[in-house]
Amino acid sequence: MSHFQIRLAEVADQDGLNKLIRSPGVKWFGNIRPKFRGKDSVFHCYQTYRILALCRETSALVAYAEFRNYPSIAALPTDCWLEWLSTRYCLPMSISWLNALFFNFCIYKRTSSAVLAEIIKDVLYRESRVWFLIAVRTPYVPQPKHFVETFDDLEKISQVFYPLEYSMDKNNNTQSIYIVDRFVLLPRITYRKALAEDNDDIIAIQEVENPELRAELGDYYIAEEVMAQNPRSMLVVAEIINQLQESEIAIFLWLSTDIDILFYVRNYQMEQFGNLVKPVDGRSFHYETMTVSSVQRRAEASMFTADALDDLDAVTILGGLQRVDSGMSVASLGKMKVSSIGGMIDDTNVANENKFFMRECLYSKFKFILEKLHSNDYYLRHEESVINFIYPAGKEPAGAAAMAAASNVFLLRCIVARQDFPLPRLFNAMVTMFCAYPDRDYCMMLMTAKHKASRSYLEVLRYFMPVASRPSNVSSLDDVFITHRSTIFGEISLYKLEKEDVSQVHSLSLGNLPSNTKTPNSSSTSFSYCSKVNEREELEHELHVLDAIMKDVLENEFSEFAMFTIRCGISTRSVRENTAIGFVVIREFHCHDQLYEHYHLPKHEHHLNRRRAEIISLRLHPLFLVSADLIFRDLARKTSFYDYYFINAVDGYKYSNDLKKMMMVIEPKPIKKVPVFTRIQADQKKSKKKLDLPLPNFSRDNMIIYRHKLSPVKWFTNSRKLVIIGFSAVTKAFLRQLVFQWNSKDHKNSENFTCLTRLQVTVICRAGIVEADYDSLFKCPYCTSSLGCYLSYRNESCYVRDCCMRIDLRYWVHFVPGKVEKVDSV
Repeated sequence: MSHFQIRLAEVADQDGLNKLIRSPGVKWFGNIRPKFRGKDSVFHCYQTYRILALCRETSALVAYAEFRNYPSIAALPTDCWLEWLSTRYCLPMSISWLNALFFNFCIYKRTSSAVLAEIIKDVLYRESRVWFLIAVRTPYVPQPKHFVETFDDLEKISQVFYPLEYSMDKNNNTQSIYIVDRFVLLPRITYRKALAEDNDDIIAIQEVENPELRAELGDYYIAEEVMAQNPRSMLVVAEIINQLQESEIAIFLWLSTDIDILFYVRNYQMEQFGNLVKPVDGRSFHYETMTVSSVQRRAEASMFTADALDDLDAVTILGGLQRVDSGMSVASLGKMKVSSIGGMIDDTNVANENKFFMRECLYSKFKFILEKLHSNDYYLRHEESVINFIYPAGKEPAGAAAMAAASNVFLLRCIVARQDFPLPRLFNAMVTMFCAYPDRDYCMMLMTAKHKASRSYLEVLRYFMPVASRPSNVSSLDDVFITHRSTIFGEISLYKLEKEDVSQVHSLSLGNLPSNTKTPNSSSTSFSYCSKVNEREELEHELHVLDAIMKDVLENEFSEFAMFTIRCGISTRSVRENTAIGFVVIREFHCHDQLYEHYHLPKHEHHLNRRRAEIISLRLHPLFLVSADLIFRDLARKTSFYDYYFINAVDGYKYSNDLKKMMMVIEPKPIKKVPVFTRIQADQKKSKKKLDLPLPNFSRDNMIIYRHKLSPVKWFTNSRKLVIIGFSAVTKAFLRQLVFQWNSKDHKNSENFTCLTRLQVTVICRAGIVEADYDSLFKCPYCTSSLGCYLSYRNESCYVRDCCMRIDLRYWVHFVPGKVEKVDSV
């Protein structure tokens, strides 16, 4: 075990860092001058990682280091360092934007020089894709002793390279770089197939994380599986060399190709994954026809709006609802004007003998409408569709054998690592899995309810995405997660928008809509009953805005917007050799000061002025959500913005952001003593050529604010699974406490981390309750003000009201419509 405790530095460590910088017995390299400006300025400059090292015996601070994705050279633009490196140096290794970080500063005690290697190892563990750490040494300049850098300890674990103009005789006082190679410094991992004699070692590792497997399968199931020589099963172990130069098993992998593809296609939505088979690509193929089910949530416009309720009222009329092509419809002819005074129906146009029948008719209408609003069918639409399952035809006839030959997926049945093995290095195991199956593009994991997920399982789970299940008669379906080869091997990079990218932006924008809804025919569809009407209208509006922004970016050199395409491939190659997987549109954020009145934000971040950006729209393929930090990091390098905001309006048009789940939600202020109104600021200096996008009105408090400050991600969760019955005000207040458990008055967590919440909470409530609370289109036709309207949920306290106006609990909580009849106390 190391003698040092390595962790991320926090703002609370400023006093200790200030003492370390000013202590006499220290060494350092990098620019130390800014560190003497005061302890408050140490954390003002952006760094990808700030690392602290403490002595385990004394808990004394012995080292501090800073790493970033570009060098600390003031005259060098942040997005030009690769050109500078390739022009000035002749390096034998292949360095790209993504496989290198710069070791910009480090200070450590002279008596603890070994901590330097431990800090570098910790960073390499955190960054699985980083191969090289680079430190830049400036030419020698006479200066006071306390400003002189020391590189002798770093040189022991790195290679030194000099620029092309270096000459031992004529020009030996030049810049130089120190490069630490990942594969030289970290212990080597060797993979091989498991043997029968590995049984005891593997069982010992599994006993810690998955003891139920041993109880279920026995003490020798590993040896039995190996000796069975099942061609569809592969058991792999990873070995490392210990301090005694002996090989020890550190990782165990159990892979399998025994997958019932038809079962998963029938019960899970596998279309976007090619139905788990290889593409046909013009070859002969087999196909099977199957009927699958799906459930769609109805749009807001088809639930509680006036049009939707008119349609619901019209289906109670004899003949049902008909298309409204003109004013002469069943709905318009069948309506009657009634009012109630003292419980009696009053209508001057109706004879007294007909009022009894009117009362019965009205009662039947209300009963039908009420039952409909309380049923799940009104909010969820169950649909059945027929799909053709197509797979390449090989040498085998159509059937299970041909389907297995066409399979494009393998299953990760088990992964465990030794307790002292650094979990981030399991990324290396992911690489090994795909190398074991070079002809398959997808890897699938299952999570069963009866088995508890191990820490190794949860570590690799972040490289996977969940697969939605279909409505099925099969009970206790497993949770399915899947990942693609490109997620592991592909390099994510950003490129400035070009004219050739416009069509790709269009297809990425409309990617969420099925093909039959991209070109709607409004004359043949009832507005209220189109389940995609809201989504289609919002996407069409967003696409119109994107077209205007793209035109402004391509034609206006000084556009206020910056637009990039997100691509996957090899970052050092040209843009056309990388596949487009998304895009992002940003502009400078000028309204930060207006957020203080409504949201819980620190007020001392003046160093971020002019460094804040607003995300207008961001689209990304769901397989690459794990690369959120890389995307924001590269975006900051290209734009010099280090604080990103996304405003999700509850009312009005909404814009897409596929990374908002990886951004920190800003908690609204829990107490508002007086109403705060802010006038929408009009930019008087705005040129007429600039695109005029409407600015949000922050005084209305009808928006959700997301933020990403390029800080390391820290997850917060509840230790036990919870089931809550009912969605009352108390439930909302409790859920708010769980969601923002990381928030505090001193901003201890939010200043140091990107705080994300992962809850294990299920709320069971009657159908329509959640939909009604989050419905933003409902307007009471009788009350001029919502303050006195008994139908309005906004009459609750602001602490509860904001759970539906400035927070969306549906992002973290699983809501299940239904009625609880019995609670099992066992």
